Amino acid sequence: MNAKSITYTYPAHITQQTPSGKPLVFFAAPATQIDQWVGVPQRSRLDDEETIGFQRQENKTRIRELSSFYHDERNIVQNPLLAAPQSATSVTFKALDGYPDFGTIEIVSEDFSDTSLLELMTQVVAGLESRVPDLKDAPLDQERLSSIMDRGRKEHGLDVVVDEDDEEEDGAEENGGNGDDADAASVLLTDETHLIDFYTELKGRIKVLEALDPDVKPQRILGFDRNAMISYLKPIMLVDGQHRLKGAVLAAETFAKGGEGEAFLLEAAESGKDPAEAKAEFIALHARRLPVSLLLDPSPSEHVFQFVVVNQKATPMGKALLGTIVSTSLSKDELEPVAQRLKNAGIKLDDSQAIAYLTRAEESPFKNFVQTGITGATGDRTTSLQWPVLKGLVGVFRELSGGKIYGQKTDWARVWGKNHLDDSAFVAAFDTHEEKLAEWARPDGPWREVFIRFYSNIREKFGADDPEASNAWGTTRSNLYNKVSLTILAADYFEFLRMQKKTLHSVADVDSTMEDWLEGVNTAYFNRNWKVEKKDTPLIRRTWARLWNEYRKNPESLPKEGEYNPTTGA
Repeated sequence: MNAKSITYTYPAHITQQTPSGKPLVFFAAPATQIDQWVGVPQRSRLDDEETIGFQRQENKTRIRELSSFYHDERNIVQNPLLAAPQSATSVTFKALDGYPDFGTIEIVSEDFSDTSLLELMTQVVAGLESRVPDLKDAPLDQERLSSIMDRGRKEHGLDVVVDEDDEEEDGAEENGGNGDDADAASVLLTDETHLIDFYTELKGRIKVLEALDPDVKPQRILGFDRNAMISYLKPIMLVDGQHRLKGAVLAAETFAKGGEGEAFLLEAAESGKDPAEAKAEFIALHARRLPVSLLLDPSPSEHVFQFVVVNQKATPMGKALLGTIVSTSLSKDELEPVAQRLKNAGIKLDDSQAIAYLTRAEESPFKNFVQTGITGATGDRTTSLQWPVLKGLVGVFRELSGGKIYGQKTDWARVWGKNHLDDSAFVAAFDTHEEKLAEWARPDGPWREVFIRFYSNIREKFGADDPEASNAWGTTRSNLYNKVSLTILAADYFEFLRMQKKTLHSVADVDSTMEDWLEGVNTAYFNRNWKVEKKDTPLIRRTWARLWNEYRKNPESLPKEGEYNPTTGA
């Protein structure tokens, strides 16, 4: 095992939050270099066997979104990657003379490019034995070992057997544990059980590799590959920020495929440079420098503890509060220069703007009745409509999508838009269907007038200001002001428009079509005791949708109150 070492050096600052706390080192490094010396201990499955990492598996979509975010050099990420050393000897802070808080951080990393999979696995095993010395003497699951070797024999045509000495040393007692895909806290509690299982899996594969011809050096064996093993051997372990790191690396690699990268590679080729080396040089030159917070503590338990703190103890920002902040903190002029950058970062700015307006505008029937994520004395009420629910209602009108009557397949909003939007005076100034849809769906487009007028009319006709009334407007305890009823009404309205072949040209058309739609309907429809506590269930949704749709088409008599809560769903 003669892998050469590479030393990375960066200017750094060291500090301690408390006298007894471990030091923290702050520095910045190119993302591509960080990727060389940091390991990501993912909690994943290799060959259907659970590894011992605690990071979640990579989210490819999130990495692509972050890569797009990084493509704009003006976009800055302030929160650092959180990391810790895997050994006490791999990282050294060297202070400047006279300035003990400032200096350089040196990270020594091995170059594993020429290290065989057998050597990598042997080093991982040695690391596990160093971490948990009792592993050397722990009785291993012989059935598991035999299964590994049998599969290795079949896959590689080998005759692999367990040595008699190994049988006596390992014993036949099974000391394994079942996998658990739970959260980081469960990893902390069950880590040693997984260590034994993982250790056994490695030992079995090592025996298979040892039986191979020395010239045969596979990249993977029974599902365990080189990259996964190298991740356990790198000098630094990433505690938080794997997607930020991978996104930055992808951004640099993608940039190399662009015009500037191609020109650089062409010039390098003309000067006789190796193409692979030239590409690596270009990527290194254009890699983003990311901030790193390095906790100088090699203890695996501390690494997992930090991960739990970051991912479970910190309060996440909900969609409602994020939308509220993004939409209300900037003026229109201030928002315009960064709007596209926010969209590229995966923030649904248009949705946030549209919904935030409806929660605050005087003419909106939803003003002060929707959760915004803001807490405190004047914060959200538990009976306010949830932000995602309003988003869904907005989508029916704005995107002309989601207008299905529960229990039916037809999206009436989509069908109406496909057949009637192009003729609407609201979008007459535009030519193609796509242009008309885009104009309709602007955050402040025609849909908003229609949406506000529709639900204002619903509130006026069916709602009550008394919060204790069965048809109260503004509290989700009521029969009317809740996700199920408000969605049913919207979908049924679009069904009526489509079946009657009605095109909306103005807000006045909303009034006249709603009058026709609700002709003969009793205004007390929602003002009765339906005796339903849990509304948003499949049975209740379908029942309420059927009762309303049938009654609205033939409003001779109201459904009986008991029908709203069938015996099977009561």
